[in-house]
Amino acid sequence: MACHIRCDLTGSPDTSSVHNDFIIVFRVCLDASSAPKESTLKQVCLLCERTALDNNLYCQEIYCPAEKSPNILDYGEWIGDIEIIKPITILRASVLYAARHQQRQILLKVAHPGEQNTARLKREAELLRDIQHQKEQEAYLPTLLPAYANTTIQTDPYGKAMLHGHLLYFCLFEYFEGEPLRDILTKNPQLWIYHIGWLMISLAYAVALLESKEILHCGLSPETVLVHFDEKLNVPRILLFDLGIARPYQDCNPADDIHLIAPAYTAPEMLHPTHPFATYATDVYGLGLILYELLVGEPAFPFKLRSDADVYQLILHNQRVKMNRIEDVRPIAEIANQCVSQQASVRPQSAADLAEQLLKNFGEVPGKQSKTTPKLKTALIVVAALLTIAFLITLAVTIDELFSLLS
Repeated sequence: MACHIRCDLTGSPDTSSVHNDFIIVFRVCLDASSAPKESTLKQVCLLCERTALDNNLYCQEIYCPAEKSPNILDYGEWIGDIEIIKPITILRASVLYAARHQQRQILLKVAHPGEQNTARLKREAELLRDIQHQKEQEAYLPTLLPAYANTTIQTDPYGKAMLHGHLLYFCLFEYFEGEPLRDILTKNPQLWIYHIGWLMISLAYAVALLESKEILHCGLSPETVLVHFDEKLNVPRILLFDLGIARPYQDCNPADDIHLIAPAYTAPEMLHPTHPFATYATDVYGLGLILYELLVGEPAFPFKLRSDADVYQLILHNQRVKMNRIEDVRPIAEIANQCVSQQASVRPQSAADLAEQLLKNFGEVPGKQSKTTPKLKTALIVVAALLTIAFLITLAVTIDELFSLLS
């Protein structure tokens, strides 16, 4: 029985190719049995749906370098001492898996082979390490775990392992029970308006934290966000598991990182023919594209069965799908239109500014998610208070004894 895994978009690290367009190819295990026997693997091109055994895939479309696409790990395969449970989503530079490490379920991110892809993963892991070290971790960003057993994130924020002749770089995150926003939109293209608002406020908070560290994302898309719904409150909870280009504001050079970004979610200023640039308003554009898509029920710039070059032309000429939510949710539709303006100066200038606009319309997210549960927070406060009281009592007794001795 075939075990099919749905994927959307990834990329080849080879930017020297004439055809700089990408297609996901993934491997399908024809026998997912846990019995130790040799598997028959095949590649499937999700653009043209051609298949080939033994990783020998060829596509006749000139913009589809299917034969260069990375292989994806499947259920039961191992990378070092980490067992793959399933692929969750595939990005241009990496793959996110549900996995198991030391009897613990985790999220595993593996960079595609290639210097730029591995460098991006290193930057991301080191950034998350620094955020956690400064105790500024938000519930909306992943919690980094040590890459190896019996180590720390300070020494090993990312790891390396050999597999099929390739040296792969990876990092580990605490497990998050959710699915890609892309998958949710595939099942339900238009969510309830308050779910849209609360989801976008949470996502804006995550990007605002990066802004506070002078970090640009530049690659926001429904593929980079995991979502689950709080069953008690019926509220979406999000995890921005991918930090995009993960570059400091002053070091951003769009020409170096354009291949890391899904074409349909690339800001027009990054495609400028002579002077490409990126600012915090670039990430507002990315947030705006997601908001726009949540409102209209489809991507602002259609990308299925289109080459990267064709999608870039749609963006540069602002040929996005029509906003059809003016009559029922005009204030939110106007915010989306402002965020996806071709002119960066017209947009809100930061994710924090956008969050403030959304809060005026939706209010704070109910039961705002936190890394620490309320019960645990309460317990910690009580313990701290008791320790303080005990310290003060001890200090008072000690001082009293000193006065007794002096007298």
